[in-house]
Amino acid sequence: MGESEDARGVRSLSARGLGLAREGRNVLDGVDFAIEAGAIACIEGPSGCGKSTLLRVLATLLEPTAGEVYLEGVAAHAIAPRTFRRRVAYVPQQAPMLEGTVADNVAAGPRLRGAQPTPTRVEQCLALVGLDGAFAARPASELSGGERQRVALARALANEPEFLLLDEPTAALDTRAAERILERVRALAREGLGLVVVTHEPTHAAALGARRRTMHAGRLREGEG
Repeated sequence: MGESEDARGVRSLSARGLGLAREGRNVLDGVDFAIEAGAIACIEGPSGCGKSTLLRVLATLLEPTAGEVYLEGVAAHAIAPRTFRRRVAYVPQQAPMLEGTVADNVAAGPRLRGAQPTPTRVEQCLALVGLDGAFAARPASELSGGERQRVALARALANEPEFLLLDEPTAALDTRAAERILERVRALAREGLGLVVVTHEPTHAAALGARRRTMHAGRLREGEG
């Protein structure tokens, strides 16, 4: 985990007044958001309401047309992109795999900063998402959709982020695998990570003990919209 903290001694990821306009439409419209380390927030809402766009803006993968994202109270644009994206990891709904094996994918992030995860560490990351260590040697191109989703999560965890942004993390999983991922999300929060989960499933917030927020027409509301 990182060492910097905000004035109250609590790590936080936040945004104020986020706006994003596309083709004359406000995809995000004055969105305020904040989450602290160890907390989980679920963002719900219908398709096209701006949920995934908000996640990508929080991950600094999209530039807002208004407002700002902050990490520990520091504006995201003042933080080196590689540093920000190590500390704030984003896992899309359909995560692309890199060439090579599963182990190559899991080790990709640490290698970018000059670290080389041991085989044991790779297996630990896979175990966190319910995959056997034998998966490490498999070609990533041969994985099913659900397996790719879990490897993408393991890849993000290998970077030891402080905040994790998950877009529909259980969408490609069967019931048992989905329950395992939700269980792991709860465990990660207990270990001090802050998690933002975009979901279409209204039961997830209760299952995760998460703060529930709803997107509607680019605006973010507390509770059910």
